[in-house]
Amino acid sequence: MLKPNEFVSVQPENRTLIEEGLEFAWHSLLSASENPYPELKQPLLTSDEFVSLLASERGVLDWQPNDTMKQRRETTEQAFAIHRKAGTRFGLSQALSVLNITTEMKKGALAYSLKIDGYLSALPIDKETTARVASRIDNYKSERDTVDIALIRSADSYAFIGSTIQTGVVIEIGAA
Repeated sequence: MLKPNEFVSVQPENRTLIEEGLEFAWHSLLSASENPYPELKQPLLTSDEFVSLLASERGVLDWQPNDTMKQRRETTEQAFAIHRKAGTRFGLSQALSVLNITTEMKKGALAYSLKIDGYLSALPIDKETTARVASRIDNYKSERDTVDIALIRSADSYAFIGSTIQTGVVIEIGAA
């Protein structure tokens, strides 16, 4: 004997078998799929396909195709904070930190001018990196500001000078 079906239909009693079958199939399909909503709005946790949609929703201005997925996720995650502080030294520093660039910002000699020293840790100093940094700064600085950028690549090395001193007693044993 057949077990009674626990599926409760939302259709009226005069439904056809095909309508009930389609509804049951949709119900089974939707209940078996994973719920994407807990992580959908979190760029660091959502799947790769949704990151670009979140970026456009959050108003990311400089989405570059050669950015790594980590940089895209970080840019999308920090988009609201970067927009909120755009035009300030802190906002520019935050916008560049997403690209793994540590910055030192100073007031320039003229009014509305900034001097930015960008320390690159993982990126090479080449034409693409320079264009990427200039694009990021142009998008998030104030229109009246002029910016002087210096990209710096540093390396840490250590030199040691050492010596050893040994003292001891020498005992000579001879054969008799």
